[in-house]
Amino acid sequence: MTAKKDRNLEDEFSSRNEVLREFYNADEKDLSKEESLSLTPILNSLTDNEVRYQRIRTIAEGGEKRISLSHDQRLNRYVAMAHAVRNGTPEDLEQFLREAQLTANLGHPNIVPVYNMGMDENGEPFFSMELIPGDSLKFIIKQLQAGNQEYQKIYSLEVLLNIFMKVCDAIAYAHSRSVLHLDIKPDNIRVGKFGEVFVCDWGLALVKNSPEEPMLEDESRMILDGDVLNDMTLSGVMKGTPGFMAPEQTYAGREKTEQTDVYALGALLYALLTYRAPVEGLSANEMIENTRNGKIIPVRRHRLVRPLAKSLIAIAMKALSLNAEERYDSVLSLRQDVVRYLSGYPADAEHAGLVTRASLLLKRHSRMAFLLISFLFVLAAVVGGNLIAISREKAIAVAERKKAEENFRLYKKEQKLTQTLGKDLGEAVLYTMHSRDLINASSMIHVLKSGLAEDMPAAERKQLLEQKGVLHFVLQQFNEASTCFYASGQSWDRIGVMWSLSKKYAKIKPEDDDQLTDLQMAQLLEEKGLPVEPILFYLYYHHMSNRPADTPPEEYAPLARVMLDLLNPTAAAAGQPLKLTKTVAGYHLDLSGCGYSKFSVSLMGRYLRNVLKGLSLSSLDISDNHSINDVYMLYGLTLDELRMSNVNIHGKSWFNQQFKDLKIKRVVLDVDAYPSRVISELSRKMEVINAGQTTPIQSVHEE
Repeated sequence: MTAKKDRNLEDEFSSRNEVLREFYNADEKDLSKEESLSLTPILNSLTDNEVRYQRIRTIAEGGEKRISLSHDQRLNRYVAMAHAVRNGTPEDLEQFLREAQLTANLGHPNIVPVYNMGMDENGEPFFSMELIPGDSLKFIIKQLQAGNQEYQKIYSLEVLLNIFMKVCDAIAYAHSRSVLHLDIKPDNIRVGKFGEVFVCDWGLALVKNSPEEPMLEDESRMILDGDVLNDMTLSGVMKGTPGFMAPEQTYAGREKTEQTDVYALGALLYALLTYRAPVEGLSANEMIENTRNGKIIPVRRHRLVRPLAKSLIAIAMKALSLNAEERYDSVLSLRQDVVRYLSGYPADAEHAGLVTRASLLLKRHSRMAFLLISFLFVLAAVVGGNLIAISREKAIAVAERKKAEENFRLYKKEQKLTQTLGKDLGEAVLYTMHSRDLINASSMIHVLKSGLAEDMPAAERKQLLEQKGVLHFVLQQFNEASTCFYASGQSWDRIGVMWSLSKKYAKIKPEDDDQLTDLQMAQLLEEKGLPVEPILFYLYYHHMSNRPADTPPEEYAPLARVMLDLLNPTAAAAGQPLKLTKTVAGYHLDLSGCGYSKFSVSLMGRYLRNVLKGLSLSSLDISDNHSINDVYMLYGLTLDELRMSNVNIHGKSWFNQQFKDLKIKRVVLDVDAYPSRVISELSRKMEVINAGQTTPIQSVHEE
C-alpha cells in the first residue's frame, strides 16, 4: 500500500515538473525582433551605424590641439577628444597623429592614456584620451603665488614635492623607452583631486633609438621607431618653451639628451619652490639669451612665503647647470636626491658638511635626542650630586644612586610610550588633521576619542580637540562641540566662530540627539563668519541625511533658497524667497529669470545632492535664465514638466542627449531654436511642447 502511494506521488511530481519545464523553456521564436535585440544592447551598439563619439563642448585649445569633452557611446564613458588646430597640410596632420601614436605607446600611471585614433564623421583625424581631472600645475602655482589660502592648505611643500617625483617617474619611464619629452613645464602637467598626476603634451618628444636595436624587447614593450614618430617637419628648428628649455634646446640642430629633460625638471622644481620661472626676460629673445648664458635668478632674490632648505635649492641649481655634464646623470638620480631630502638626509647636490649632517641627524630623531639630552642632563646632575655626597655621607650617595636608577626607568618607560604613540596615535592625528572629507564624521569621532584617552603633548591634544569639535558641529551635536572648543583653547579664527555658534544653538536645541528644523538650519547656514566650503555643505549633507523624509516642501523651501544662494552667490534672485506653488498636479517652482545655474552640492567629488529634491517638485520653470548652459544640472530630479524657453543651451545639435539620464515626462521650449532632427529624437523620449502653447500654472488653495 505504501509503495503504491509513493509511485503515485512520483508520477504526480514528474507531471508537474514537465509542465514547469515547458513554461520556463519558452520557444525563442515567440520573442519579437525588438525583444530579442533588447537582450544584447552592448553587442548591438557595435553593429549600429550611429556615430561613436558625441562631442559635447570644447574644454581647451592651444596652438597644436583642440580638446573637446566627448561621450563614447559604445563604452558609455566621457573622454577627451583631440583634433588638430593646424590642419592645412597632410604634414600638419601627420605630426598631430605622431603625438597620439607615441603617447599611446608610453603606458605609465603618470602619462595620460590614449584610447583610440581615427577619422571622425567629418573626415578629420582625431585621437581620444582619458578625461583628466583637476587643475594644471601652472594654475596651481598661480593660485599659490596669489596667496589663495585654500590652495596653500592643500598644496604644502611636501605635497608639491610628491607631485614633482611623480613627474620624474613618468619622464624616467619615457627615457627607458628612449623617448625625450623636451617640453616639460607646469602647463603640461595635470593634478587631480585624489593624487592623480599626468604628464601631457608629447608633441615635441624625440625618440632616440639606434637602427641595430631589435623591434621587440618583450611581448608588451615595442622599440619605438624614431623614423616614424619623430617630428620631421621641425628638424633643425628650435623647439621648447622659453624659461623651461635647456640651453642646448635654444640652438637649432644641437643634440638633445636625457640631461635636456633633467634641466627642464630642475626648472619645474625651481618653479614649485619660488612660484616663478628660473629665467626671465622682457621678451622671448631675451629669455633665450639668458638661458644660453646660464643667468638663473638666485632664489634669495624672490620674496618667499616660506624658508627653503639648502638641499632643495642645491638640487634645483644642479639640475639647472649650464653644462649638461654637470647636471644629474639621469632623472632617477635627481629623484633620489629629492627623496633623500624628504627622508631627512642631506642631498648629494648640497655637499653638506659635518655640522649640517649632524643637524639633520638630530632633526630625524628629534624626540629621541631631546629625551637623551634630558636624561644625560639629569644623569650628570645626579652623578655630580653623588660625587659631592660621597665626601659627606655614604647613605646620601646610596639614595642618590637609587634616584638615578629610577630616573633611568622612567626614561625607558617614556621612550616606549613615545614609540607607541608614534605608531598608533600618530596615524590618527595625521589622518584627522589633514582630512577634508567629513562624510564619515561619526566614525572619525570614535578614532579621536580613543586618541585623546592617551597621554600626548599639549599641541597634539589641542589639534585633536579642535578637529573633534568640528566633527560634532557638522553633526549638530552643539554641546559636545562647545566642550571640545573650550578644552582646545580655540586660537583658530574659524574655531572661535563655531564655538560661539555652538553655544548659541545648544540653547535652541538642548539635546545633541535631536535635529534642527529646516528653518533653523537655514538660519545657521546664514550666520556670519562660517566658511562657505566645506563646513556649510557638510552641515547641509548631514542634516538632509537625518531629517524626517515626510517634511512638507513649504518647510524645506527656506533651506533650499539658502543653499541656492550659497551655490550661486551672484544670482539675481539671491536672498529672495522661492516662488513655490502648490498645484493640482503637485508642487511647481518658478525660477524663471532668477540667474541660478548650480543646483547640486558636490562633496569630495563622490557625493552629489540636488538641493531642489526636497521640494518634491512635479514641475519646474527655468525660462529666461541665460546662465544655464545645459540641463545636466537637473540630475536627481523627477519632473512631470520642465519649462525652459529662452535658455542659452550650448551644443543644440546634441541637446537631446542631455536628457539621457534625466527623469522628465514633458518639456516646454522654443522649438524653432533647435534643429528639427534634435526635436524629432527628443519627442521619442518625452512630450515636447512649443513655448507659448501652454497655459499658466494655476495654484490651489487648501481650505
